[in-house]
Amino acid sequence: MRFAVGQAFESAVSGRQAVVTETRHDGHAGHLRFLDNGQTQWVLWAQFLHEGEWLPIGMKDAVT
Repeated sequence: MRFAVGQAFESAVSGRQAVVTETRHDGHAGHLRFLDNGQTQWVLWAQFLHEGEWLPIGMKDAVT
């Protein structure tokens, strides 16, 4: 699995939510915007998945 723009995640630990606003490297890197404070951060999918803290909460429909 890879990041996709519009994908949303929630932390199982803190309850924070984040949305993917941009991707790079075929989805292997995602730019996350955290909904609680508006901060953004680039994250690698492998690191994100390995943490096991974040769970998907929805997926924006792709516009074709």
